[in-house]
Amino acid sequence: MAVRDFGQKVDVCRRIKEVLKNYEEGSLLKEMVQNADDAGASVFDVLLDLRTHGSSELALPGTAAFQGPALVTHNDAVFADSDLESIQQIGGSQKAGSRSTKTGRFGVGFCSCYHATDLPSFLSRDFLVVLDPHCAHVSDNRSEPGKMLCFLENPKTVASSRDTFEPYRVFGCSLQHSYPGTIFRLPLRTAEQAAASRIS
Repeated sequence: MAVRDFGQKVDVCRRIKEVLKNYEEGSLLKEMVQNADDAGASVFDVLLDLRTHGSSELALPGTAAFQGPALVTHNDAVFADSDLESIQQIGGSQKAGSRSTKTGRFGVGFCSCYHATDLPSFLSRDFLVVLDPHCAHVSDNRSEPGKMLCFLENPKTVASSRDTFEPYRVFGCSLQHSYPGTIFRLPLRTAEQAAASRIS
């Protein structure tokens, strides 16, 4: 499985904290719905996943503390390459040109997810992305604070790191084929995580 650095750029925690001052905690689902609408999705689902998943077989061992309860959303639109670029820019949504009519495709509003979590992730097509603004759980590379895992490149890695992928086996995702939608997973921030967070 190919694993490469991936993530948002700037002093991420400081920028996110500034952005959150302008977004009420209750705005999270509204922003997720807007992003799904901008992608052309016709389906939007929300799941409060109260399960605690295993943590002994992880592709990213630093995520063990984030295997507990999570808010999970699903829509039936896939991430375009331009979306991957846009989500890396905090507040820098690429809405110009053909995307000028979009209401919020991964602009500042996406940061509202940090009201709930320090480690948002999403799965679409053949990749899983984990964003780590603290550079403490999956990446120590401040210029690329996160990871992108291309799970179809090496199916054996999915089996050997099953605890990493198990939380995404929802909404018909089998991890055996390119996924024709997007699943966002927001592990709910614990009291211990909140005390250490530079965002909350």
